[in-house]
Amino acid sequence: MRNHARMVAILLSTLGALLVVPPPGGAAVPAPLTRQHLLTLSDYESVYPTLRQPSRVVLRSPVFAPRGCEDQGQVVRGATRIQGSLSTGARRRSVDLIDQNLVRFDTVAQARSLVGRYRHFSKACVGDVRTDDGEGGRVLLKNRAWQPLRVGEQSAGVLIGWFSGGSATWRRVLAVRVGRTVSVLDVSFSDIRPPQGPVLDLGGLAIDRLG
Repeated sequence: MRNHARMVAILLSTLGALLVVPPPGGAAVPAPLTRQHLLTLSDYESVYPTLRQPSRVVLRSPVFAPRGCEDQGQVVRGATRIQGSLSTGARRRSVDLIDQNLVRFDTVAQARSLVGRYRHFSKACVGDVRTDDGEGGRVLLKNRAWQPLRVGEQSAGVLIGWFSGGSATWRRVLAVRVGRTVSVLDVSFSDIRPPQGPVLDLGGLAIDRLG
C-alpha cells in the first residue's frame, strides 16, 4: 500500500513538472490583455468633448495591419489581444468611429516589426489607389504620409482617405509601442481629415493605461 501511494506521488510530481514547462528561451509568458488596458469612454470624451451618442463595445478582434502597399490588411493576432470600438451618432465633419486594438507579442522584436509596417506604409505607399469595397462598389483610396511626433517607445502613423458613392471618410491611424505591446488607434472622421492633436492625445492616454 505504501509503495502504491509512493508511486502515485511520484507520478503526480512528474506530471506537474511536465505541465509547468518554461517558454522557449526562458521568456516570460505575456500577461493577457483585458478591458482595463483599453481607453475608456471618459478618455475619449476628454479628448473629443462633443461626441454625440457614443457607444462602446469590447471585442477580441485581431489587427488588420498593412502588408507592404497592398490595399488589403493582413491579420495580426499576437500572443494576446483586445479591441475597443467607439461609434457615435451621425454628424458630418466630425468623429465617426474610433477603434483601439491592443496586441501583445512574445518578443519586443515582433512588436517593433508591427509598428515598422505602419511606418513603411506611410513612407513608401503614398498615392491614390483605385479598388473596390468587396461588394463590387468602386473605391478611391488616398494614402497620405504622416510621420507623427514620437509617442511611447516607438510610434508610426498612417493617413487614409476612403472615397465611395459620393461620401468621404478619412482615417488617421496611430501605432504606439510600449515594450512588447502595441496600441493601434484608428480614428475616422466624415468628410475631413482627423486633426493630429487629439489623436496624439489619445495615444498618450493609451500609454498611461498600459503603464
